[in-house]
Amino acid sequence: MPRPDPLASLFPARPAALAVALFVAAGGLLAQAPAQAPGLNGDRAAGAATVDVKQCKEWLHTLAGPEFEGRGTGQPGFEKAANYVAAHFKALGLEARGQDGTYFQHVPWSTTKVVADKTFLKFRKGDADVLTIPAARLGGNAAATDAAGDVVLLCVDVPAMPPPGEGGRRMQMPTIEGLDGLDLKDKVVLVHIRQQDDAATRSPVATFAVRQALQGKEAAAIVLTQATTPSGGMVGRAGAGRGGRANPAAGGARRQPAQPTIGGDDLAAILAAAGMTVDGLAKAPTATPLPLRAQLSLATEEANAPAMNVFAVLPGSDPVKKDEYVVIGSHLDHLGRRGDAISPGADDDGSGTTGVLAVAQMFAKNKVRPARSVLFVCFSGEENGLIGSRFFADNCPIPLSSIVAELQMDMIGRDEEENMEGDKGELAENNRNTVHLVGTKKLAPALHDLCLAANKTAGFEIEYDQEGMFSRSDHANFAQKGVPVAFFFTGLHRDYHQTTDTPDKIHYEKLLRIATWVYDIGFELAMQPGRPEIEPELWGKFRGGGRNRAPEAPAAPLKQAAAGGK
Repeated sequence: MPRPDPLASLFPARPAALAVALFVAAGGLLAQAPAQAPGLNGDRAAGAATVDVKQCKEWLHTLAGPEFEGRGTGQPGFEKAANYVAAHFKALGLEARGQDGTYFQHVPWSTTKVVADKTFLKFRKGDADVLTIPAARLGGNAAATDAAGDVVLLCVDVPAMPPPGEGGRRMQMPTIEGLDGLDLKDKVVLVHIRQQDDAATRSPVATFAVRQALQGKEAAAIVLTQATTPSGGMVGRAGAGRGGRANPAAGGARRQPAQPTIGGDDLAAILAAAGMTVDGLAKAPTATPLPLRAQLSLATEEANAPAMNVFAVLPGSDPVKKDEYVVIGSHLDHLGRRGDAISPGADDDGSGTTGVLAVAQMFAKNKVRPARSVLFVCFSGEENGLIGSRFFADNCPIPLSSIVAELQMDMIGRDEEENMEGDKGELAENNRNTVHLVGTKKLAPALHDLCLAANKTAGFEIEYDQEGMFSRSDHANFAQKGVPVAFFFTGLHRDYHQTTDTPDKIHYEKLLRIATWVYDIGFELAMQPGRPEIEPELWGKFRGGGRNRAPEAPAAPLKQAAAGGK
């Protein structure tokens, strides 16, 4: 799930009513399991009984494991994850309706790579070379750059984070003092951030706040410093390629200037040439002109990269209704590898993708085939601005008007707690049985009512969208087309978008209960005589929100006024 700001491009078990039979994953063979999962209707209970906690753990430990390297869209780990999901769909016998008979819809995507032998940062003192730092010892984001200028050392103190904004939900940037009067035009600015006790000032928030404060200063280049030598090289940017409708935010990120990072012995050598030491940075003034000149040469090249939406279809049993679809979705991607750092994304959204794998198996192994078809999809590029789902909605392999509803699972494996964006004082132990149900009130009341009816069996404590999450996952792109949506989400936590979002912290029983709830809702949608209709008044309000790209009429049918009604 992406953050709402530019940093993004930084239960107690219910009684036996929902107990599921154990499934032995070895060889994919069913163990001696009960024929039904008690609590669900008899036409769908057998399918639910084919998935257990052990399987969910196996799937999620693989998705968030080292082989997939955080599943960054365009990166090799994402392609491996896409193949893993496709293999699961194939093993279940689901139909492949993607390009060239595959389970893939390829999203145009390109990545920026550094040309190492043409990339360096050189420092000179008078006519003498002081130091040349090669690409291998530079970190940070890569963008083609050829810049030079006199060096200014900037030592910045980042204050503690201000309190959250209205409602305690929005992350606030700390204000950097003492930079307003500085003339940094055409200078190479060497930035040293002096860390404070507040944990937030040791995070990417501090770096972003400094970069934001330096906007408009017209520096030739900004070079960040750290205590150790960067490893892993500079990270190229990735985004929707020219062949697709690129997300504006992704395009803007690609135009941001390069801001390389240096550290360790290289930083010490530069300071020594200026008569300073690393220890002296603690008491250095805000700005110090150094008797050095720097040249930054950063060469890049663009190449196509793997980005695909992975989808499969379970055909419906009714000769007419099989042309209508219930869509079950998640996003497969996370932040991926950035240098040597890997963000595994176990909850975001390995948990939701595990939910899709589970629900797909429940449907495929159920003895009763629903009347309508079910389409399972794991999107790419969600963390880059919902790009994969937008491409899917704009180039839908089935008619949008045929989609009965889109049910999205994103972060369904944890308990909401105090986090970087707010929730001050919120404790995870108070949210063991809590699930956020988002989006059902916006368009189709019938879908909302169905979710609540199914929850009589699931037994969750439901919260709604006080967090402002509606626009932050892939369901939003379907809602903007006029498709009824339901977004299932268990809340933010301290590991959100961190390298610590690992599989060992997932509550697998809770994840499976949510997947079973979504399966129950999806099965009911696929069996009902009618389909959820859009409330005209709600559609008008939704379209008038200003940020939506909604068409004049929704893809789903509008609810008609009753005879004799107003």
